[in-house]
Formats: sequence, structure tokens, C-alpha cells
Amino acid sequence: MLLLDLTPLIFVICLSSLLLAGVIKGALGMGLPLFAVPVLVTVFDLPTAVALMMIPILASNLIQAWEGKNKQISISSFKRFFPLIITLIPFTVFTAQFISKIDIKLGSLFMGIIVIVFSLSNLIDKNFTIQPKIELIASPFIGIVAGILGGISSLIGPLIAMYLIALKLEKDFFVITIAIIFLCFSITFYITLTIYGVMNFNNITGSILATIPVMFGVIIGNKIRSKVNQKKFKVFLIFFLIIIGINLIRKGLF
Repeated sequence: MLLLDLTPLIFVICLSSLLLAGVIKGALGMGLPLFAVPVLVTVFDLPTAVALMMIPILASNLIQAWEGKNKQISISSFKRFFPLIITLIPFTVFTAQFISKIDIKLGSLFMGIIVIVFSLSNLIDKNFTIQPKIELIASPFIGIVAGILGGISSLIGPLIAMYLIALKLEKDFFVITIAIIFLCFSITFYITLTIYGVMNFNNITGSILATIPVMFGVIIGNKIRSKVNQKKFKVFLIFFLIIIGINLIRKGLF
């Protein structure tokens, strides 16, 4: 089993990173692979690191998608963002076949700049807001763009987060919504990886083990979010996006 074959020190480092990634996911609704994969790739190759996150990502998003006391919130969210999901899935499948053929450095640089500009504009109260009548047009378009980005890089978090922030969603509705979108994307993405032969028995068993610290972290993160008001939640989320943006620019330049 991949994780159990590691030295004790490396095993503890991986375990700690997975736990912290889970805390971030629980508190903000995103950031699990963005935090965990860069640590895991120092030990494993990139396809293995991505494969190890399969079950933690599916499990955490499934739980957050249904975490509301009133399950009607989850159903309402799915119905509202169905136009985004229905375009996200086919474009993910279509572009995933080019994952090994496309240099995504330019895309990372471009996305990083957009994320930082958007985040800073929100911090200085020059908020970009999407009106309800525009949402009907914007959601399918965002789904297409996210599907293209996700298929070639698995990177949809920053784009989806920016879109939901612009819609002014309440923090718990934000987390439930982004979990539903991530869940639909992840199922599509990992089925595609399985078809392409990236997933194997060792990766699956390792992914099951990785789920344990991640879910403990998600539980802790959920408790943290419950104690944070809407304004602080938005500030934390924006600062996290800025960190992601800086890292994307780094990937694009180096």
C-alpha cells in the first residue's frame, strides 16, 4: 500500500498535510487538492498524487453537499446550478483526452492574474457582482470554461469560487454549492482517469487510507466555519484565493 511503504517521517508529513488540507476544505469548501497534491508530489509522481486524492475528494464533497440540516438547500442548489453542471461534464470528458498534450503554463499564468485581480477588487470593496438575470447566461458559460480547464489540468476551484463569490452566496450555501459542483466534476474526472488507466489497485487502497485524516480535518474545518461570520468567511476565502493565484503565476513562470 503506497502510504504504508513510506518511512515514518515522510508518512507523518503526508498524514499532517492531508489533515490540514481537510481542515481547509471543511472551513472554506475548497482547497483540498490544491493544498495536498503539491505536498504529495514531493513523494509520488503527479498521476499517483492525483489518484490518491480520489476518494478523499469524493467523500468530502459528498458530505458537504448534504451537510445542511434542510436537505432542500442541497436540492435547490443543484437545480439552480444545473445549467453549469450540464455543460461542465461533457467538456471535462472531451478535453481530458488532451491532458498529456497541452502545455498549461500560459493558462496557469493567465488564471493566476485573473484570480488575484478579482480577489483584490473584492478586498477593496469594488465587488464584481453578477445579477440574477445574467446568471442564466453566465452559468452555462462558466461550466464550459471550467470543463475545459478541469479536463486538461483538474483546476476548476478558483474559477468556480470566483463565480459563486460574485453571486453573493451565503457561506453555508456557498460550501454546499461548490461541493455539489466539485462532486459532479470529480466523478467525471476520475472515471476518465480510470478509462485512461491511471487508477489501479495500489492507488485505490492508498486513496482509502488518505481519506481518514482528510475527513477528520473536514470535521474540524466545519466546526471552525460554524463559528465564523459571513464577513470573516469572505475575507478568509479571498485571501486563500490570492495564495492560489500567486501559486498559479509561479507555475506559469517557472
